[in-house]
Amino acid sequence: MTRHEEEYIRHIYSKIEFKDRKIKIKEIADDFNYSKQSVIEMIKKLKARGYVSYIPYKGVSLSIEGRKIGARITRVHRLWELFLVRELDMSWDEIDKEAQLLQHATSELLEEKLYNYLGRPDYCPHGDPIPDENGKIPKKEYNTLAEAKLGDTFVIHKVKDDPALLKYLEDKGIKIGIQLVIQSILEYDGMIYALKGDQELIISGESTKSIYGIIN
Repeated sequence: MTRHEEEYIRHIYSKIEFKDRKIKIKEIADDFNYSKQSVIEMIKKLKARGYVSYIPYKGVSLSIEGRKIGARITRVHRLWELFLVRELDMSWDEIDKEAQLLQHATSELLEEKLYNYLGRPDYCPHGDPIPDENGKIPKKEYNTLAEAKLGDTFVIHKVKDDPALLKYLEDKGIKIGIQLVIQSILEYDGMIYALKGDQELIISGESTKSIYGIIN
């Protein structure tokens, strides 16, 4: 399997790891910034190899084998992301491309060694679950920060793996595990003023839709 094929499978898996749904060709094309025709050609190749199911105008889903491969690639990718943050002190907005390079060259032996070295972790630096050796993942239901109300305490457990968003949050000192106390919410655009300890933060309304956690 080529690196390009692996990236397609991992991307499709990331879209459906908690849901059983079909992904539209346009959605994949938009995510990769590819033409719809080039996406269709790749999907046809993956279908011929038994990794995906594709119904024109309805979308793409992974076969049992495709989901198995997607879970394994995702597991390795997220383990490397954790390694890069924890051991090499890289910021969470820098690690996706590096982990993408490393995942393709990781044997099953190295995967297991890495997993044990990191202490058999459950989550990557962005809060996404790391599939276990059998491809199973812990499923947790979270609210978005956009759902929080005035006076709520919001504990961050996960953020969308988007470099621009991650850099924005890094600059504000927002990380997994911190608590935000909601002080005010602008009705116009959903901008939130919150306290992180004694520090007041201003978080854009658009960003609040991509920050996930638990409301207390």
